[in-house]
Amino acid sequence: MSDKVYILDIGNTNTRCSLYDGGKFIEIFRKRTRDIYADDIPYGLPIAAASVVPWAKDKLKRDDIFYVSNQCNLGIDLSLVDSDKLGPDRIANLAALKALSALPAAVIDVGTAITLEALDEKGVFVGGIIAPGRELQRKALGSYTAALPYIPVSGGKTYKSFGRDTEDSIILGTDYGVIGAVKEFMSVTRREMKTDKVSFLVAGGDAAILAKNIPELKVVPKEFTLIGVLEIWKINKQ
Repeated sequence: MSDKVYILDIGNTNTRCSLYDGGKFIEIFRKRTRDIYADDIPYGLPIAAASVVPWAKDKLKRDDIFYVSNQCNLGIDLSLVDSDKLGPDRIANLAALKALSALPAAVIDVGTAITLEALDEKGVFVGGIIAPGRELQRKALGSYTAALPYIPVSGGKTYKSFGRDTEDSIILGTDYGVIGAVKEFMSVTRREMKTDKVSFLVAGGDAAILAKNIPELKVVPKEFTLIGVLEIWKINKQ
């Protein structure tokens, strides 16, 4: 089995491609998912991917890509959940969580959506949570109200004080709204798993904001989802 493999994390907004070589991830590209094409992905080495975008496979038209799915050998017990609708990104996060953390544990991925996945002390996936992230909340306010503007997260301001105008009020509401939601998700997880000894990891574009405001959260390596894809690929290709 090759010790080199290209790993893809195909998200709703962005796609990352990295070469795993000698225990390290070397980024090949990061671009908007709508702008990736088959020739963007190098040839000549194994390729493994987690894609939450159904049309990506048809667009890429590559038969040499191993895609993470619930049909793969995962090394994780999914018997408690409806695995048919479990997204590949969440599956990859579970594999990375098992590889990097003591159990029981949960990983919170905060990007376009907020997702939480939890594994018990035996490595059983006990369930999760999905909610809209900051960017999605702001787009919803801009799209479904008559007067509120869309304020992008990328490159924009973050919360600073109580809102004195519309823009600051939206920033405050969405930023602290996500922080408050994640705190509650953590409480629900502890209650569901019947233990306070749950390790919580946080990943995604808003990980730093969450970790700054919730001390119990440990920021994972930026390659977290890629690590999960790699772990699943290894299990299935051995």
